Amino acid sequence: MSSGKTLKSVLPGGNAFVVAIDAGSRARTRLESMGIIPGVQVDVVANGGGPMIISVGEGRVMVERGIAEKVIVA
Repeated sequence: MSSGKTLKSVLPGGNAFVVAIDAGSRARTRLESMGIIPGVQVDVVANGGGPMIISVGEGRVMVERGIAEKVIVA
């Protein structure tokens, strides 16, 4: 898969819809446990040099940049 815009590229204050997750089962399970699944909207709170902070539903979660690269968004 690995085509299109990834979560890592979304700027702070921006939002996107998760289209797919291009990762192994372990990373996919971790993302799903945080509510990051295809069809959900995520809002980027912080996207600096370290891990990203994103808002999913009513909560905020931290996502490592390498994992954020595996989340395909629109």
